[in-house]
Amino acid sequence: MSPGKKILGLTALLLLLTLWASYVYLFNENRDGQLGGVGESTAWCGAPPSPEAAALGKDQLTLRITNNLRGEFMLSGALVVSERTFNRYDLSRNELRLRLEPLQWTYGATPIFLEQVKVQPLSRNLSASNKSAYAELEPRPIGVQGQATAFPFDTYRYGYKPVLYYLKGSERIDLRFKNITTLMEMSNTFTPIQKYNRVDYINENTSMIRDDDYKPYGPHECAFSVERKDSFKVVVLMLLLVLCLPLMLVFYRDLPGIDFLATLVGVALVRGLLLGPVQDFRLYNIDFLFGAVILLVGTVSLIKAMRINSRREIAMRSGETSW
Repeated sequence: MSPGKKILGLTALLLLLTLWASYVYLFNENRDGQLGGVGESTAWCGAPPSPEAAALGKDQLTLRITNNLRGEFMLSGALVVSERTFNRYDLSRNELRLRLEPLQWTYGATPIFLEQVKVQPLSRNLSASNKSAYAELEPRPIGVQGQATAFPFDTYRYGYKPVLYYLKGSERIDLRFKNITTLMEMSNTFTPIQKYNRVDYINENTSMIRDDDYKPYGPHECAFSVERKDSFKVVVLMLLLVLCLPLMLVFYRDLPGIDFLATLVGVALVRGLLLGPVQDFRLYNIDFLFGAVILLVGTVSLIKAMRINSRREIAMRSGETSW
């Protein structure tokens, strides 16, 4: 056996061992169809979640942040206003609004752009004992710090302070809510991690760090980072290794087959499963790996076909009929 065949055989063996090891790892990580369990994809910050506050008609703001496989984040939520607060600020005539004040996400720059979240009209149940008012927040996408193109090693950061207010003429009046909770319900492929101070949240090694940066965030300030689960990265690795199987077959075959077509179909399926269809030709880093696999399989198949055709022509000229 030639050295090239030995190297190819060793590479194929390592490929199969990695595939089976990844399969066993994912099998052990499975929790009722979830990667590592649902609890690893959820977190909260701010006031502890309390269903009793809403039942008792106390002031409570609940924000819910979700995302999908591609790392697109959405914010929604609900609001309960007590009868006392409703009457005090005359919210039957004053429109309640919500702004998200961004936390500093890098040293040397102060964020100035606020995100406005529309609060739907308050509704009151006058027959209830507490006569509180209820409203939902209009769902909207939110901008986070991160690079989606680094998939599957993409990480995101988001930090803000929610403030409820209303306008009285040209004056902006802020409401003081004690119970403000943020629920992070991420995709099964992500893990949210709460950050407790500016140093931990910004996560930059720089001489601009001050002692104040180590102070914990306030009770209404929420900062977190979102990372891909290790189990999901193993899923991506397995799918990429499966795409390498046609490449191995190309090297082993003496005659080119349908390996190139199989690679094209496989890349399209894997790409669609992980990232969906290409939108406005937005390319991820992994797309260049897909392209390299397609080009490599096509190049090897074409070279082998050209070599076989050259041998056939030489055989025909020399009078051989074995081709």
